[in-house]
Amino acid sequence: MADKLRTQQQLEQLQARYVGTGHADTTKFEWTSNIHRDSYASYVGHPPLLEYMAIGMGEPKEKIRAMMIEKMIQPVGKPPEMNAHSSPHFRDRLRSWTYTKKRILTIFTVFTLFSFVLFARNASQKLQFLHTEVEDLGRPGVTFAVEDEWQPPPDWDPVYPVWTNFTRLEDEFSGSVRNLTTTSNQFKTPEAQPYTPYPDYESDGYRRRFQGSYVPCIGPRGKRLNESVGDVIFGYNGIPISLHATSIWYEDTLAHRSLGFPDAPLGSSKAIGLDQNVCFERHGRYGAYGPSLSGHRPAKAISSPSDVNWEHVNWASLQSKCVEENADRFNMLPRPMPGDPNYEKVAPDSYRRDGIAKTRSAVVFRAYDAFKYTLDMLRVMRSVITELSLGSGGEFEVFLLVQVKDVTLPIFDSQTVYDQVLQESVPREFWNMTVLWNTALWGQLYPKVPESTRNVHASQWLPVQYLAQKHPNFDHYWNWEMDVRYTGHYYELLETLDAWTKKQPRKGLWERNARFYVPKFHGDYSEFTDFIQARYQDGPPEKLQDVSIWGPNPPAGQPITPLDELPPLEAPTPAHDNFTWGVGEEADMITLLPMFNSDTTHYVLRGGYFNYPMHLLPAGPPRRATIITFYRISHQLLSTMHLENTHSPGHHMSSEQWPQSVALHHGFKAVYAPHSVYMDRYWPAKAANFIFNNGDAQRVIRAFKDMAPLGEGSGGWESVFGMDREHSFEISTWYYRTFFATRLYKRLLGYDIDGIGGESWEKEHGTFCLPPMMLHQIKDMEDPTTETAQVVAEAEAQVDEEAFQKEKAESEKEALLAAHNALYNHVQP
Repeated sequence: MADKLRTQQQLEQLQARYVGTGHADTTKFEWTSNIHRDSYASYVGHPPLLEYMAIGMGEPKEKIRAMMIEKMIQPVGKPPEMNAHSSPHFRDRLRSWTYTKKRILTIFTVFTLFSFVLFARNASQKLQFLHTEVEDLGRPGVTFAVEDEWQPPPDWDPVYPVWTNFTRLEDEFSGSVRNLTTTSNQFKTPEAQPYTPYPDYESDGYRRRFQGSYVPCIGPRGKRLNESVGDVIFGYNGIPISLHATSIWYEDTLAHRSLGFPDAPLGSSKAIGLDQNVCFERHGRYGAYGPSLSGHRPAKAISSPSDVNWEHVNWASLQSKCVEENADRFNMLPRPMPGDPNYEKVAPDSYRRDGIAKTRSAVVFRAYDAFKYTLDMLRVMRSVITELSLGSGGEFEVFLLVQVKDVTLPIFDSQTVYDQVLQESVPREFWNMTVLWNTALWGQLYPKVPESTRNVHASQWLPVQYLAQKHPNFDHYWNWEMDVRYTGHYYELLETLDAWTKKQPRKGLWERNARFYVPKFHGDYSEFTDFIQARYQDGPPEKLQDVSIWGPNPPAGQPITPLDELPPLEAPTPAHDNFTWGVGEEADMITLLPMFNSDTTHYVLRGGYFNYPMHLLPAGPPRRATIITFYRISHQLLSTMHLENTHSPGHHMSSEQWPQSVALHHGFKAVYAPHSVYMDRYWPAKAANFIFNNGDAQRVIRAFKDMAPLGEGSGGWESVFGMDREHSFEISTWYYRTFFATRLYKRLLGYDIDGIGGESWEKEHGTFCLPPMMLHQIKDMEDPTTETAQVVAEAEAQVDEEAFQKEKAESEKEALLAAHNALYNHVQP
């Protein structure tokens, strides 16, 4: 009893010291006030973030600071009026009764535990007849008892994370290579198999379709990749089975989940064509690209690949030789720019409609001069080059674009300085594929772009546009962020995205782009397409009627770049098109999150547009935004962005809005590819659609109240893309502020995270593995052995420092004592 009392006293002291911790009687007003006040205090106390927001909102930094401080007084408005039930006296009585009730409930629980177990057992048997098999979305073996009846709370506030009430699933991401299941739901332990998703280059069908002959390229081990076992990656046929799966209780309904891998609440990799019946562990996935990985190695799987002296590998030379040997497969001429007499505004491959030349894409890694290249980062870069460029016979070429932050270094005036910075900043194996740049260059190339935005955060596409001008012989350019990981094969990922987006019709495209695809709510993707189309044709009241975007959508009264011409419309209106326009046309832009209308959201950079006429205010020009700039952009779209920046008056927008908005204005084909985004909570289908596509729900709520602004899909004033509304992504695998992706990736590398993964766990259960999935963000990832060594070294250094300080203190004490004695002896008579 004394321990409980002491614990309660400590808790009350903590709550008195830190208001934000709250307690059982904290009101909604108090909780939201604390959250908002803390957020504003953080913004004010971090000058870089404050400057970032000032740029996005188009206001002086000091004005934003004053506004934030003023908002801290009453961040969520005036407090509600007090009544008898909200008075302090009543709340003290309620708190006392709460403690008494807790004691009673504890005793009651002890006596009813056995009955509860029996009830649960009988309930699960009685619910068997209710079980309905969910359509296989790439995760077999998953059943749900009853269609969830989730409804938004009456007092729903987008700032409050409703997902905290959902059942946690992280322990269900705990499969290993010893426990896999196939689509037949049979448990098996298969052996690792070489995983090569490339097409059969020697087949008659492929040779008839494309010109030239495929020549296998030489890899980092000096052998042709078709002859080098050490350069092969391995995977397992099957889906990992959760070793820690539990039943899920939700609103008094037992929804039993059979053993299997959790479904993704958002998107479906199976729907876009990615192989989901495969599992990769670290040795088979990355063993070919670096030193031996730590931890348990599968017994029947992968032999250690031969060592490579990676410092002697020249990736640029390997890629160049690979393209040279396969040159007759490609169109190696520079792609024309808008304004060129040979330019026509058509699909990127239209000048070879016979389909005999294979398209080429540049993959552009983005780093800076002080970037830390960990062993994990080196393995990722080597795998991307090998699987995309060398394995495909030159269909891709990988570059490393490095920002030199010290603008005083004359990297463009002195080759000696350029080489010195390069060699000090980049590992030797990547030297010849690296392009250096700094922000001082933009004043020369893009003088019309506002000087305040000439930085990597607000204008990260300027260096990509610069690279496209230097290397114009590519059809597409992938902007590759260094903190992106994919647990599957990179060639399969990019080729699948290309093929799927090429099939998408333009009819309803921008409307689909604006929404998350929620498979359990929308059904298969064709039903999702019909669902969106019905919204723009049938049913909604006149006040809610939307206008589908058809062709270019430039700013009102603002002509687009004169050197560019509008593409011809294949039908005058969407009603005259039967979902045929755009099918077979390569996408000018591919994103992996929705393109939402930023003007109708709390998105912090929604005001980040520059040099547009005043008559467009306050709404500004039509624009779209996508978080995480892992995009593919065509050479034509990049060239048009370049012209918009350089042609008077020098249109420009923030990085996450610029490519999508130019595509919207000029009628380019932009497509959001809904890959699987996993979460560590069980999201009811209605909840996922309500939260992530809240713009649609809020249109119904707000339109009849004459409230503005209105959004659609993932946009809207309560959009998840607002700064204080992004918390729903914290538990996801794909966003810029998520911890769950890092936890999964650490398990894959051999870390022990909450008792799952790690050497001892893998000896008992087998090597941890994951199906193909995109992960972001993964920053400064070290191998477990490296990190352990660093921790030990830091601990030893701390012990040494403590010993040194102790010895120093004792020495000072002895010196002080000696001085005292000397002084004492000196004053003695």
